[in-house]
Amino acid sequence: MMENLILLKLIFRNWWRNKLFAVISLVSLVIGISCTNLLISFVIHEYTIEGGNPNKDRILRLTQKLPFMQDRQGTFVYGGAVQDIVAPFPEIESYLRFNEKWATHIEVDGQQFLEQVVVEVDSSFYDFFPYQIVSGNIKEALVKPGCIALNEKKALQLTGTRDCIGRELSIIYGDKVEMKKISAVFKPYAQAALQIDVLDGSLNLNEEGTACMILLKKRTNMKAFQERFEATELPTLLGKGYYRLQTLQDSYFDTELAESIKSFSHRQLVLLSIGLLSALLILFIACFNYVNLSFSRLLKQVNMLHVETLMGASHSYICRQLFVDTILTVFIAFVLSVLVMGDVLSLFNYSFDAHLTFSFILSWKVFPLILLFVLVLAVVPAVYMAKKMNRISISGYRQFFLGRKRKRLVAILVGLQLIISIGLMTTFMMIRSQLSTIENQGEQYKGVIVLGSEHSVLTIPLYNDIKKIPGIQMTVLSKNCMTNPPNIAVPVKQNGQETMVMKVLLTECPELLDLFNVNFLHPEQLADLLPKTAHPVVVNETFVRLFVLSGEDPVGQTLSKYNQDNMGDGTIIGVFKDFRLNSLNMEITPMQVALQELPVNQSTFISCRLDEGRRSETMKALRQLWEKHYPGHSFIYVDTYQQYLSDNINMVKFSRLLLAYAIISLFLTLFGVFGITWYAVEQRKREIAIRKVHGASSLQILLLLNRPFFLYILLAYVIAVPIVFVLMRHWREQFVYPAIWGIDVFVIPIIILIFVTFVTVIFNGYHTALSNPSETIKTE
Repeated sequence: MMENLILLKLIFRNWWRNKLFAVISLVSLVIGISCTNLLISFVIHEYTIEGGNPNKDRILRLTQKLPFMQDRQGTFVYGGAVQDIVAPFPEIESYLRFNEKWATHIEVDGQQFLEQVVVEVDSSFYDFFPYQIVSGNIKEALVKPGCIALNEKKALQLTGTRDCIGRELSIIYGDKVEMKKISAVFKPYAQAALQIDVLDGSLNLNEEGTACMILLKKRTNMKAFQERFEATELPTLLGKGYYRLQTLQDSYFDTELAESIKSFSHRQLVLLSIGLLSALLILFIACFNYVNLSFSRLLKQVNMLHVETLMGASHSYICRQLFVDTILTVFIAFVLSVLVMGDVLSLFNYSFDAHLTFSFILSWKVFPLILLFVLVLAVVPAVYMAKKMNRISISGYRQFFLGRKRKRLVAILVGLQLIISIGLMTTFMMIRSQLSTIENQGEQYKGVIVLGSEHSVLTIPLYNDIKKIPGIQMTVLSKNCMTNPPNIAVPVKQNGQETMVMKVLLTECPELLDLFNVNFLHPEQLADLLPKTAHPVVVNETFVRLFVLSGEDPVGQTLSKYNQDNMGDGTIIGVFKDFRLNSLNMEITPMQVALQELPVNQSTFISCRLDEGRRSETMKALRQLWEKHYPGHSFIYVDTYQQYLSDNINMVKFSRLLLAYAIISLFLTLFGVFGITWYAVEQRKREIAIRKVHGASSLQILLLLNRPFFLYILLAYVIAVPIVFVLMRHWREQFVYPAIWGIDVFVIPIIILIFVTFVTVIFNGYHTALSNPSETIKTE
C-alpha cells in the first residue's frame, strides 16, 4: 500500500514540475475524447434509429416515383387506394397512414398556443409505434371521435401537468374550430424517429395520407416479399405502376422523403460521415499534442528514473510507474470528458437537431465501445512508454529526443496537425460559400413577412392601418403566400424525353412582384404593355427555356400557345429573372403570374416589407393591430426569409458542424504549437544568447523561431488543399446550382493559421529575445 502511495506521489510530483505540459496535454485529450465520444454516440444513435421499437424490422414505408419532382421517390398515397394496394399480399398484417395538419393555434382554458402540428393517423398506429403510455388510454384516442393523445412535453406545455386526462381543448384551423378531449398522454421510446406532439386518430378512410407504412406478419421473409411487392402493378398516383419499399432505417436516411411528413425525422448520411471523420481528426490532433508534449517533459523524467534506480528501484517498479503515469493521464482525461459531454450535450443537440441523451451514451450500445476506445488509447502508449523509457539512458535520450530524429518526428506530428486544421478550415469555407449562395439567392425575401393563412379573409381596415405603421415600407394584399404557391404537374420535353415538371400558377396584383424585388429582363417594355393589355401575364426565364422555342420572343404571345394544360389565359407582357422558392438541391420551376387587382374578398394574405432597423417595434405594432381587428384570434405570420432558409436547413447544420470542429482543431493546434515552441525556446536559450552577442536583433531571433513553423504550414497547405478540393468537389455536385469557389476559400485558412502561429511563437519567444544574453549564458 505504501509503495503505491509513493508511486502516485512521484507521478503527481513529476506532473507538478512540468505543469504547463501536463495541463496542455490533459486539456487536449479532454477535448479530443469529448468530441470523438459525442460523435461516436451520435452516429450509433442515428444508425440504430427506432432501436426502442420492437416492430422496427417488420415496418416498411411505401414510396412511388413522382415524375414532376425530377423523377424522385415520394410517399404520397391516395387514402382510398391503400386497401387495394395491400389486399393481394397476405403477408401484410396492417397498414398505417399519416396526415399532418397545421393548426393556427390550440386554446386551453382561454390560453392560446400558436402554430401547432396535429398528426392524424389510422387506428393501427399503436401496432406500429408502441409509445410509452404515461396516463390514459391511447387506443381510445385512436378510435373514438373527438379524442386526442398528447406527448408528455406537449401536455406539460398546454396544461401544466401530465394528469390532464378528460381535459378539453380547442384546435383552431383558421376559421374552423374542433373541440377535442385529451384521452391519453404518451412519451416516445428511446431513439424514436417519429416525434409527434398531438396525435389524432380521426383520419377518414377515403382521406389522402401523405405517408403510408405497412406492417408485415412475424417470420415473413422480408427480401422475398419486397421482390414480389415491387414487381406487382398496383394503383399509383398516375395509374397502374410500381411501388418501392424502404425499411425504417433506409427511409430515415432518405432526405428526399423529408417533406412527406415532417414529424418523421431524416438525417443526411454525408453529414454523419463528415461529422465522425471530423471528430476522429480532432482526436488525432489531441494525440499528436500529447505525444509532442510528452517528448518535451521526458528528459527530466529520464533523470528522475535514473536517480530512482540508483536509490534501489527495481525494473518492474520503474515500468509500473511509467505505465500508471500514462494510464492515469488518459483516465483523468476520460473522466473529465464525461463531465464535459454532460455539460455540452444540450448545446450539441440544439446545434445538430439531435435527440441524444446522456443515458444513451451510458447504455450498453455505446459505453462499452467508448470504454474500449479509451482503453486502447491508454494501454497502447502506456506499454510502449514503460518499455522504451525504462531501457533508455540519459545520453540515449539526448541523442534521440534532442537530435535530428526527434526534430523529424516533431515535424511529422506538427505537419499532420496543420494538415488537419487547414483541411477542416478549408472545408468549412467551401460549405460556407455554398451557404452564402443560398443566402444571396434568398436576399429578396429579407424583411418580408406575410400575415394571415389560407383559411382567413383579411379586411381593408386592417390593411389600411398596417400601411400607417412607420416601420412598414410597402404593403400588398395577396391571394397566395409566395413561399408556398399553388402549382401543377405539366409535361415537358427535356433531352428528347418527355417528363413532368411542377409549374407555379399565381394570380396577383403587380405590386406583389415589386414587394419581392422581382427583376424583369425588359422593365420598360413591361411598363408600356401593362396598361394596354386586358389580361396581362408574366413568366420567368425557366418557363421560356422549357416551353418557348429557341430564339422566339414570348412577349406579345398568348399564354395558351405555350400551355398544354389549359391552365390560365392572357397575353405574356414580360419575362422576369429566375428566383428561388425552395432548396438549392432542386431546380427552379417555371412560373406564370397573371397580373390583376384582387377583390378584397379574395385576399387571404397581407404581404409587408419591413424596415430591418425597426423590426422589433414594427412587429410589436403589427401584433397589436391584429389583436385589435381580430380579438381572440392568433397573430399568424410567415417570415419568408426564415421559411426559405428552412428549406436548406441541412446545409445550415452542415456549416455549424464544420465551423465547430474547425475552431476546435485550430484551438488544439494552437495548444500544440504553444507547447512545442515553449520547449524549443527553453532548449535554445543559450543559442539565442550567443546569436545576440554576435549582433542578431530581437526581430531576427523571432523570425528564426517562426521559420520552421512557416515551412510546416506551407507544406501542410500544399498537401491538404488538393485532397479537400477533390473530396468536396464530389459533394458540391449534389447541388443543381453549386457555388463558385473564390480565391478567399483557399487563402483565408492559411492566413488565419499563419497569424495564430506567429502570435503564439512571439508570445513564447518574446522575453527570451529581449533578455540580457550575458545573464542567459551564465545561468545556462
